[in-house]
Amino acid sequence: MRGVPVRRFRRGLTGIAMAMISLGLIGGMTLAGWRIGWEQGTAERERRVQATVDAAIRQAMAMLEAGQDDRALAFLEGARRLRPADPTVEAALAEARRRIAARPTPTAIPPSVLLEEVFQAAREAYAREDLPRAIELLLQIRNRDPAFRTDEVTSMLRDATLRHGMRLLEGKEDRLAEGIFYLDQAARLGPLPPEASAAYRLATLYLAARDYWGVNWPEAIRRFQEVYALNPGYRDTARRLFQAHVAYGDLLQAQGESCPAEIQYQAALRLFTDPEVQAKAQEAGTLCLQATPTPIPGGLPGAGTPLPPPIPVGRLAYAMYEAEAGTYALYVVDAGGRGRRVALGADQPAWGPGGRQLAYRIAGVGVFVKDLDSGETTQVAGPGTAWPTWSPDGRRLAFVDSGGGIRVIDLQNPQVSQRVASGRFPAWGPHGTLAWTGCAGGGCGLLLLPPDASTPIRLSQHPNDLQAAWAPDGSAMVYTTDIQGSWDLVVVTTGGFFRILTAGEGWEIGPAWSPDGAWVAYLSNADGRWGVYLIPAGGGTPRKILDLGEELPDPMSQRVAWGP
Repeated sequence: MRGVPVRRFRRGLTGIAMAMISLGLIGGMTLAGWRIGWEQGTAERERRVQATVDAAIRQAMAMLEAGQDDRALAFLEGARRLRPADPTVEAALAEARRRIAARPTPTAIPPSVLLEEVFQAAREAYAREDLPRAIELLLQIRNRDPAFRTDEVTSMLRDATLRHGMRLLEGKEDRLAEGIFYLDQAARLGPLPPEASAAYRLATLYLAARDYWGVNWPEAIRRFQEVYALNPGYRDTARRLFQAHVAYGDLLQAQGESCPAEIQYQAALRLFTDPEVQAKAQEAGTLCLQATPTPIPGGLPGAGTPLPPPIPVGRLAYAMYEAEAGTYALYVVDAGGRGRRVALGADQPAWGPGGRQLAYRIAGVGVFVKDLDSGETTQVAGPGTAWPTWSPDGRRLAFVDSGGGIRVIDLQNPQVSQRVASGRFPAWGPHGTLAWTGCAGGGCGLLLLPPDASTPIRLSQHPNDLQAAWAPDGSAMVYTTDIQGSWDLVVVTTGGFFRILTAGEGWEIGPAWSPDGAWVAYLSNADGRWGVYLIPAGGGTPRKILDLGEELPDPMSQRVAWGP
């Protein structure tokens, strides 16, 4: 007769443990997102909570019918935490307690022998790596008698919940909510190790971000960006972030908000190259420019507009960092003071011969060529490429490839390319000589490769002679260098004669020669703010024509371009 009540008692303890595990999983899955803040409630999330509460009540009532009183109460208490003061939940709890009170109380059994048996079963499950079973049994012991083998039970339970939680978080199956629940249990028994804390944070952030999926795109993007900043390779975070930017862009475009839509498409393209999204970005950009007249971006401090005229001849292309969009935007301004935005996310402009086409880079995406008359844009090189420069006949383009080499492509057949050298900052001169910064002949500096030559000529001796730009007649170049301790501009002739053009305060970088050869434009922060400056090519007093603001991220990757 003694075995019957013992078995009943075991079933009761098992029921309690199962209730705790089930409640924890329900609460853990629902509360995982709460842990990092449910600041913005939505109708969709409200529906999900209500569905969970309704399901808990139905299951609790079925458990009462089956005599599983403890599990029923556990489910209803979980529903109450999800929906405090809900009259339906309170009524279900009152009914459950009424039914339980009407039932006879079973005879109590001394626990000492039973707990020892449960402990041995837990240790066996732990040894054979059946961690869920070990956790279930150990929880039975703690709930029945917290003083029983306290140190051993706590140590084994902490290790089992920690390891099982990590397995769930690291597994291929989507069981993050369960993994978070088990790590919660482990954290109550002692501090989590650093790797577990990091995994816990990533999982909670990821689940919270996913909960906003399709409900609130800006919030989903913000939260997936948090995950991406911590670990870009975490599960499908990068792909989801890409898709969220595109979906939000589509929503904005459908609402007639072309300018914000373009920002979202360009953000997506910085993650992955996609021809369809590139087409959407171009369409949104075109509509944005048509809908909103573009003032000349950048002005003199305190004035709000640039000095008239901003440039004496031709057209000047430059990139301005737009903090709201978190990226550069490429602009063109002409001698009459008329400006237009060419592309969002773009920098490093280079005019093609004749001034109809403009090449530029979109960081992380590649090199593009835009026909300013038709608006047609073509990607000619992939991710990691930068600093484009045109051949004199306009048929070829040179740029820096992703491996740090100078590569030349035929624009009629961009798939075919030739790597001509190792180096940076290529510049193709009007007579066909290609210049760049690199090393040859036992030293580093500016190198020249004339047409049909096989070996470059070293023109300068300093490895930080950078960003060369040719004079329109091909007789000289202007470049930036730190040979004097700060970034200044120097002019060098092809015969090797050097003269300092600027030596002021701050940085002077990214130069370009005017089409008539009379002026040099460049970027500088001489007055504490970035701007575009002009100086006579023969030397003289520089003047600031455009104020670009305080921010110019990665300034040595920026330049201006001056075309006809």
